[in-house]
Amino acid sequence: MDLTEQIDKGFLQLASLADDRINLAHSALLIAKAAYPDLDESIYLARLDRLAADVKRDMTADLEAVDIIARINNILFDKEKFRGNREAYYDPDNSFLNRVLDRKTGIPITLCLIYIEVAGRLGLDVRGIGLPGHFIAALYHTGGNIFIDPFNRGEILSVGDCLEIVRTYAGETAQPDLGWLQPIGRKELLARMLRNLKLIYARQENDVMLFKMVHWILKLQPDSPLELSERALLYEDMGNPTRAVIDWERCLANIHDHQGVEKIRARINILKKMGSRIH
Repeated sequence: MDLTEQIDKGFLQLASLADDRINLAHSALLIAKAAYPDLDESIYLARLDRLAADVKRDMTADLEAVDIIARINNILFDKEKFRGNREAYYDPDNSFLNRVLDRKTGIPITLCLIYIEVAGRLGLDVRGIGLPGHFIAALYHTGGNIFIDPFNRGEILSVGDCLEIVRTYAGETAQPDLGWLQPIGRKELLARMLRNLKLIYARQENDVMLFKMVHWILKLQPDSPLELSERALLYEDMGNPTRAVIDWERCLANIHDHQGVEKIRARINILKKMGSRIH
């Protein structure tokens, strides 16, 4: 079994798990193996353990939630110097957990993942929030929840701050929607990481890596019309009309736009004719 097949198998196993059973750090390192096949997972899991241990040494049982956040922020951003990578935002290394831990810089979602993992090792319930155009975290505790922006050194955000971030990225006409502040599941977080990489590799015209990202998103979200159509087009470019037809037909079963349906049906008919000529 080659590396790609091993990662495929890993994503199939992830897809079969209940969301709360998914180990985010392990899963993120699985993604990283696409670019760093020889990475030693145990080294990076141990680094997360050490970060949590450093925070724990500075904690007492009577700390308020905001004080706990301050302790985590002190270790991650003051002592360890983690920061958002604004200079090379679209560098794929910002999306690979091993490289973010090595270089101590990344994009919002990977810095949030580290925050979630460190907090989880301390028994805290921190989850990811997928705002349009940005990614933050939230600590859920008995007194409510606190929004945190690890990309900006763990800044604590109000609801108004979060909605202002959305307006900044989505435009002033964006209508406030508190649904944006709901946490996303772990599978969705991983799919979002893969989508970031998908966009980067599409921009780089790296079809080999692009195919892998699309393929693994579909392991997690097998009925996603966007990725089904993207993989179908990639199969067409690879000269594999049979596989393309399978994905177009699955896409057809998951869209409801009449014009889109007709276009896909026409494409399927053309590909089937191509397939019959090939065979």
